Amino acid sequence: MTLKVVGLYRFPVKSMLGEEHERLDVGPRGVVGDREWALRHPDGKLGSGKNHARFRRVRGMLEHYATYEGDGTSSPVVAAPDGATLRPGDPRIPERFGAGVELVREGEASHKDVSPVSIVGTASLRALADLLGDADPVDVRRLRKNVVVETAEPWIEEDWVGREIIIGGGDGVFGDGLFGDGGSGSSGQEGGWLRLRGLQRVKRCVMVTQAQPGLPEDNRVLKTLTTARGMCIGLHTDVVAPAPIALGDTLVVR
Repeated sequence: MTLKVVGLYRFPVKSMLGEEHERLDVGPRGVVGDREWALRHPDGKLGSGKNHARFRRVRGMLEHYATYEGDGTSSPVVAAPDGATLRPGDPRIPERFGAGVELVREGEASHKDVSPVSIVGTASLRALADLLGDADPVDVRRLRKNVVVETAEPWIEEDWVGREIIIGGGDGVFGDGLFGDGGSGSSGQEGGWLRLRGLQRVKRCVMVTQAQPGLPEDNRVLKTLTTARGMCIGLHTDVVAPAPIALGDTLVVR
């Protein structure tokens, strides 16, 4: 099975809006810089769009854009809806998000819910729209996935649990040695191909319903996923061999 990468996304601050990219570096932790920062309450809970044992719902997070300054990932810059620019240590952060709240870098405990890298197929976005009775595919921004793959069959990415997923090669095909023991070769990218392994389907939460710039609140999304898909859309993956990836890369499943 050979598919193509058509979308790449990174979210510097957990539960805030993020960045669309043409190229991403992927390390053992996942997309470099993805969810590396989070709002942290004095009790250790992380700011989120939902309440959970690890998280506390903070209203308005999806109205804030988080990016990294320049080409680096050393420190995020948060653009607030009122035009303010916030950085770690800014005293306005607890004023906006709650007493004692700090913008902190990830420590020993991961900021991610389940896995390093998440994937969704375009056919699944269209199929969810069909379930909703909408003409246009569901906007992937609601789902906050890292990698969007052009697919013809709905939900096919959910069948990749336990399988190896290899991404690279640019707009062409993989070179010789793709399935060799070394896992490296001439893919047009330094470091060979990214190798992932499917872990489990992605179970969605209330965040898919929440409004963000350009997208209204839509409670139908989670209700429909719950009824028709066990709350799931997309695939969680683990990193087997890190490498950069880019738009137009080929994706092979074996």
